[in-house]
Amino acid sequence: MLHKKLPLNSYQIVDITLPNREVGKAFLYSYLAKPKDQNPTPIYLTIYASTTGLDKVTGILDILLIGSFLLSMIIMRVVARAIVNKGLNPLVNLNDQIKLFNYQKQQRQNHSFTFEENTPSYIEVDLIRNELNNFLETNRKMVDNEKRITSDIAHEIKTPIAEIITLTEVHQRFPDDERLAKTFTSDILQISNRMKVIVENLLLLQRTSHSLSIYKEPIEITTLLSSVIHDLNFKYDDIKQRVVLNNTLQQPIIADEFCLKTIITNLLDNALFYSVPSSAINIVINDDTQNVVFTITNSSPINYSETEVNKLVQPLFQHDDSRSNNDRYGLGLSIVDNICKINEYELSISQLTNGEFQVLVRVPKKNYRE
Repeated sequence: MLHKKLPLNSYQIVDITLPNREVGKAFLYSYLAKPKDQNPTPIYLTIYASTTGLDKVTGILDILLIGSFLLSMIIMRVVARAIVNKGLNPLVNLNDQIKLFNYQKQQRQNHSFTFEENTPSYIEVDLIRNELNNFLETNRKMVDNEKRITSDIAHEIKTPIAEIITLTEVHQRFPDDERLAKTFTSDILQISNRMKVIVENLLLLQRTSHSLSIYKEPIEITTLLSSVIHDLNFKYDDIKQRVVLNNTLQQPIIADEFCLKTIITNLLDNALFYSVPSSAINIVINDDTQNVVFTITNSSPINYSETEVNKLVQPLFQHDDSRSNNDRYGLGLSIVDNICKINEYELSISQLTNGEFQVLVRVPKKNYRE
């Protein structure tokens, strides 16, 4: 028996070899026993046990622990991969649609990114998809508008060029015809001037579309209106009798003179040309707490639809599809719209219920503090 000196009420476990040569452990315990009616007696207890079976059990447990750990890693990998793939399906779908976009464009299919069937929806991917669709829609409208503008510019330039070529060919063929020779120079000059106006307006449109130097200064609106009326007097002899001004401003307006004069000139020119002959053109200038509001109202013989009113600011748009009028090119309101955007003015165009056409320009008073 293995016997070691141990303090009372203490124990010790030691490795030993059993008589049958098996590896085992010995449990040594020393305690003080108190039998009844006897004096306390120190007792020393030794217990032997084989650890062979225990080692097998612990080995099996180790194998099970390692196996369960590896199995849990594999299961976690499979589950995580499935969750990630499922979550990324909308993004993968969107990415595939982006890859095929050019091909779809060649096939003239619907150029928008949509959801496939049985594809889950996620807010983050939906935001990307919606922004891409908005970008494509805006870009598509811009491209269509550029195509229309290019076509209209070609038409506007082609017409006077064709007239010049025709007049020149006729004059060369009949050089001795006094009727042609008498008006040939004036006709060429008139057509050339019309081409000059078209080109100047197109250049002004391009200038106001991108960059425009703005110099703000106090402007006396009455003086500016008198200058505009004087400049338009050669086109409308009765302009002074037709324009009715109602100005409530008590101080000069702070704005860029070129921008403000261009806006008023184009709006007044349109109002005079497209209104009923000899009818009054009302110009009202009000001063409220936040804006200086210009309102130009004229009677209109044409009833515009809401769609046509919204298209009036598009370059080279004309209500007359045949473009029978050689003096109007559909650029005035486009230039006004660009200038208002650059100056942060609010432009509003509408047709009232009584048929009158009304244009409002709101000039923010914050300009006074800039």
